[in-house]
Amino acid sequence: MRKTVLYGVWVFCLVVLSSCLGDPATQLTMANQAGVVVTGYGPGKAIYTKGNVVVSSEDFQNANVEDGECILFDYSIDYGTANNMGAGTDTSYIEAVIYENTISEVNRWNFFNTLTDTSVVEKNELLLSSLQARSAYIRGNLFLFTEMSNHPANQVDSFSLSYNPDKLLGDDKIYSLYLRTIMIESDTTKGQSMIIPCAFNIEDLVKDAEKNNLDELKFRINYASAFGKDSFSIVWKSSSDVFTIDLSGKDK
Repeated sequence: MRKTVLYGVWVFCLVVLSSCLGDPATQLTMANQAGVVVTGYGPGKAIYTKGNVVVSSEDFQNANVEDGECILFDYSIDYGTANNMGAGTDTSYIEAVIYENTISEVNRWNFFNTLTDTSVVEKNELLLSSLQARSAYIRGNLFLFTEMSNHPANQVDSFSLSYNPDKLLGDDKIYSLYLRTIMIESDTTKGQSMIIPCAFNIEDLVKDAEKNNLDELKFRINYASAFGKDSFSIVWKSSSDVFTIDLSGKDK
């Protein structure tokens, strides 16, 4: 299986109009998009993307990906082709050119519905420099994009996300989630700033919000940004953006 790609440059959310293959007015290329692989859909193997858009192709059937796998990938759509003229109406998927050499696996990490002990520093705990506002919720999976400074390219980390299901923040009913990062394998090479994508299955949180009769799931993510003066505590920083999932139209 492919290794997770660590990004050292700002390449996310790139949308490019292309005239290589046809009418530029109907051509759309999407780069570094989050997706979840599904089987038994359309031609057999497809990718669910943000907004319930499903893309596939004949060539993609040979891709080395598994059902349920979280990925980042590039793809192009020509809405002027006969197979895509009915996209969004009676077709089950959109035919796309999926660039297999751009597919990278996004590791899926633990999500806990009990809050970890946020008052102590875990062994080999790492700090994040920031958390991008970019996110995606696809078929139960929350994609996040963390930023770390001075990160060796071959260092191996693990991530976890936890929350207290009994605690909401005030009248806004915003959940507070805690993101933690632990170094698993060190690397002595020179570090650099990197963007590290990760995914979490947050279906338990979605179900919890539905039980509370919420139309939207809103949450902030707290992450370790510094250690306390005694080195035994963590300074938690909250994401400036509130992440929102529309429960009436969420991905199934």
